[in-house]
Amino acid sequence: MSYVFSGAYTPISCKLVEQVLTKEGFTGMEEILKHLPGGTFADVKVKQTKGKGGTTSATSPSQRVVLVYFLGGCTYSEITALRFLGRLKGYRFLVATTALINGSTWLNSLVEK
Repeated sequence: MSYVFSGAYTPISCKLVEQVLTKEGFTGMEEILKHLPGGTFADVKVKQTKGKGGTTSATSPSQRVVLVYFLGGCTYSEITALRFLGRLKGYRFLVATTALINGSTWLNSLVEK
């Protein structure tokens, strides 16, 4: 994902999403999570489908859809980084946010206060 930022930076929000997808939840991240405000919730479900031979197989990664919700807003580059991660790992991200932040909206919020 740092490719989106010329290799110099990866947003913490994108790294958290990557960690949760890699470990299928917040297990093993207790040390990091205790520094963040609020609680955590993870509901990981694997959908079972019938295969050709009558056996069940887990849903392939190319069919996985992940909803990422940003409270307080996110930048266009964070969305781009998540899309890049999705292309690499075989996920499709749906991004919901309270605001889209760019240079103009950020400066306007500083002037208002």
